[in-house]
Amino acid sequence: MHHFKGCFLLKYLMGLSLTDIIVVAAYMVASLLLGLYFTKRASSNTEEFFLSGRNLPWWLAGTSMVATTFSSDTPLYVTGLVRTKGIYENWQWWSFLIGGMLSVALFAKLWKQAGVMTDVELTELRYSGRAASVLRGFKAIYFSMFIHTIIKAQVILAMAKILDVSLGLNKWQGIIISSAVTITYSLMSGYWGVIVTDFFQFIVAMLGALLLCFYAVKEAGGLGSIPQAISSIHGADNHYMDFLPPLDGGLLSPAVLTFLAYMGITWWSRYSSDGGGVIVQRMVSSRTEKHAIGGTLYFNIANYALRSWPWIIVALASLVIYPEAKDHEKVYPMMMMKLLPSGMRGLMLASFFAAFMSTLSTYLNLSSAYLINDFYRRFIKKEADESHYIKVTRLSMLLLSALTAVATYYATSIVEVFKFLLAFGSGAGMVFLLRWFWWRINAWSEVSAMAVSTIVSSYLYLYYPSMPFYEKLSWIISISTIIWVSVTLITKPVDTETLIRFFRKNPIGGRGWEKIEALSGITHKEKLPIRKALSNWLWGTIFIYSLTIVPGLFLLGRAKEGLFFLPISMLSGILTYKGFLR
Repeated sequence: MHHFKGCFLLKYLMGLSLTDIIVVAAYMVASLLLGLYFTKRASSNTEEFFLSGRNLPWWLAGTSMVATTFSSDTPLYVTGLVRTKGIYENWQWWSFLIGGMLSVALFAKLWKQAGVMTDVELTELRYSGRAASVLRGFKAIYFSMFIHTIIKAQVILAMAKILDVSLGLNKWQGIIISSAVTITYSLMSGYWGVIVTDFFQFIVAMLGALLLCFYAVKEAGGLGSIPQAISSIHGADNHYMDFLPPLDGGLLSPAVLTFLAYMGITWWSRYSSDGGGVIVQRMVSSRTEKHAIGGTLYFNIANYALRSWPWIIVALASLVIYPEAKDHEKVYPMMMMKLLPSGMRGLMLASFFAAFMSTLSTYLNLSSAYLINDFYRRFIKKEADESHYIKVTRLSMLLLSALTAVATYYATSIVEVFKFLLAFGSGAGMVFLLRWFWWRINAWSEVSAMAVSTIVSSYLYLYYPSMPFYEKLSWIISISTIIWVSVTLITKPVDTETLIRFFRKNPIGGRGWEKIEALSGITHKEKLPIRKALSNWLWGTIFIYSLTIVPGLFLLGRAKEGLFFLPISMLSGILTYKGFLR
């Protein structure tokens, strides 16, 4: 029996050396011990379990944001984008910077002032009556059991593919093995374990990305030869090196229209348009408003300017090394197994686990926060001691993990899951933005927007799977907007006392609150200056986009274009510094 087990294990470890196995095992043990160190502290109350006592410095909150949005699926996803379309398809996620900088310029301060535990809790601060409480409960279930399940399934699917290529594990084995350690320390140490291991895991994950980038470029013949090699293999008319969508199909081509949808619609139509649960959790757990703003700014710089090019360059090199590969998402781990020497292969696999574990642990923690803080504690058992809520939280994590495992088993494509997530519920994004700026938005606005966009997106993906992404997004947003605006205007507004109380806590300049402002007693000096915030938003966006694009231009031998954008980067950087940090 023992001999059989040994052979079984050997079958799955044959692609790794003993050194590789030791490196991966050491990483797993270190992550587990680091997370479990905070078990006692996290178990004291739900404030510690979900927010680390609201005392995080900016650098730790920002690093956790970066680590959370960088998962095992991300390099596979980027590889799939570049290999199927080209560099320009990365605007699918680069477009999120526009909303990310709006969070720096405006929402970090507002969320910190709100004093909530989760973004869902804001519902009963902003709206009134039974509709507000029902909406809060609905959103707790909607995000924890639907949206977050899709996100977690996406990252576990990527890890399962990596383990398939590296160890030969089947899908169920990959799901269980990849999740076990993460679930353990998330259950025990809560948000403290998530945050501290995020910092450690981000360093490991970035080392792995840079490591594979070095060996991939070397295998492809050097960085300078990659563009020519791609043209030689895939034809001179390929668009793999393009930074913007090709115009050979005209201004109304699918590539151009999809790009316009990304840049003009996606960032504000998403369910996380005003920050989103994961980012909001780190904002509200920051030490002060300045730490919340600084951490969010650091996140956006690191997320786009720092992380993009190691993955993109590996994807370009793969077009030379594996030109005929069909499963584009598996190419990245294939390169890990083929190109890296013993020991480094183990470090790279550990980096995949690091990226995966940081994201999964975050969404497990936040999903349980929704269920406990915004549903169970609010509607089922209001008066109980903290130890009871901690126990129920840990049970909810196990149940959510089981639900995610089933969803992962039926998912197949990381890119398609991501695009579905962009469209799923996208019609509600404008409501989440406008609730901060327009007093007339009420609970029924959110209910109708979320319900209609969910129904329409599900219908389109089920019955019109081949419809272009930009068409799906346009239909979802158009139909849901017509419905939620109509519902807003025919339903009663939020009661005046609730609106005044909310405005006093979050006094926003502009005309959307003029009626309430006159009753609140808030002076002009006390209001958050919208014009200054929008100016900071603009310059910050230009700065980080130029900081992202310029290194790529120089790396790929387009120095003249890089020199053109360099002064723009420097000027916008100075204005960003003056606007945010000075």
